[in-house]
Amino acid sequence: MTASNKPIAIIHGKIILSDTIVEGKTILIADGKIKAVDQINTLNSDEFEIIDAKQKYITPGLIDLHIHGCLHHTFNEADPAAFHVILAKTLLSGVTTLQPTLVSAPIQELCNSLDFIGRWRKSQKNGQSKITGAYLESPYISPAANGAIPASTLRSPDDGSIDALLDIPDALSMFMIAPELPDAVNAIKKISAKGIIAALGHSMAIEKEIIPAIDAGASHVTHLWSAMSSVVRYGPWRQPGLLEVTLTNQSLTAEIIADNRHLPPTLMKLAVQSKKGLLCAVSDALNGAGLPEGSHFSVGDQIYEVADGVGMVPDRSCFAGSTTLLNQEIPILIQEVGLSIPDAIRMVTEIPAKIIRINQETGSIKAGLAADLVIFNDEFTPLHVFQNGISVYSMN
Repeated sequence: MTASNKPIAIIHGKIILSDTIVEGKTILIADGKIKAVDQINTLNSDEFEIIDAKQKYITPGLIDLHIHGCLHHTFNEADPAAFHVILAKTLLSGVTTLQPTLVSAPIQELCNSLDFIGRWRKSQKNGQSKITGAYLESPYISPAANGAIPASTLRSPDDGSIDALLDIPDALSMFMIAPELPDAVNAIKKISAKGIIAALGHSMAIEKEIIPAIDAGASHVTHLWSAMSSVVRYGPWRQPGLLEVTLTNQSLTAEIIADNRHLPPTLMKLAVQSKKGLLCAVSDALNGAGLPEGSHFSVGDQIYEVADGVGMVPDRSCFAGSTTLLNQEIPILIQEVGLSIPDAIRMVTEIPAKIIRINQETGSIKAGLAADLVIFNDEFTPLHVFQNGISVYSMN
């Protein structure tokens, strides 16, 4: 990690903006911010530290809204060593900001993890991915849609335990809940009143149970198609599930796990077409990410395996999180989903920044925003990472 005493000028890059790729311009960085993106014919090396991007892509730093961990560690561990391992690895993949995601656990364990996250946020420094508040994949979900979440940890929102989770300072930025559970609507009102984003997921709800949750303040939906209700029949009558409501309701943002395992290209294309500008890609990486094929990892008392490039439960009946980090999803979005490079990059930068309301700070290459930038090669492997204008990784 190196901090320059001079302003930085990044030249000769293919700069990826919201809707286009710009060449022949220079990114100027000073005081941790992007100062300008402009055509500059002459630069004095006495005045600027000049970095030649050598015609490689320059993107905003990636933002992963849903990531549990990697390399055998998860954010449920209230342990500095675990956080150092995860946040160093994600930074090397080009993720400059992430929302540390907690999987359901006993309430006191979750409180301990949230308290640790709240304290970590106040002391974090450049050189590791910056964390926002936590994304709680909570105990308040449908037992019929728990997926890889330990069933032993599940609870009901009407048991009073939610207050302990909501009252930890600086800890939460997003809270997932199944809207059909008892008192879920009141819980969503409490979540929203705290300024926390209420997300819907791991749910078997039908439309009449979902709309009151949206009216109460729910605005985001967790990993489309995964652990989620779809259309069901009651006699001759079809009832839309959470999937159909999300795809058609423009007040809801959503996420997909774009690892080409959780969803085939056709479903990813459907999500993109239905939720243009409201859909981000997430890794949903668990502690199996970064491990070789055949490795085993655990969540609570459950043992999972890295198999065929994804986390699997032992009987192969469902996935157990992704083992793909966010930069590895960019080629999939381009090659398999058919997105333009700018549209693919927006799904891992600008759109997630808007979803968690940090787009006035980071997520785009614009004057005044944080100089969180990545120089990628053509395969979207990071060559150089900047965080708040400081060079925190260089392959050279």
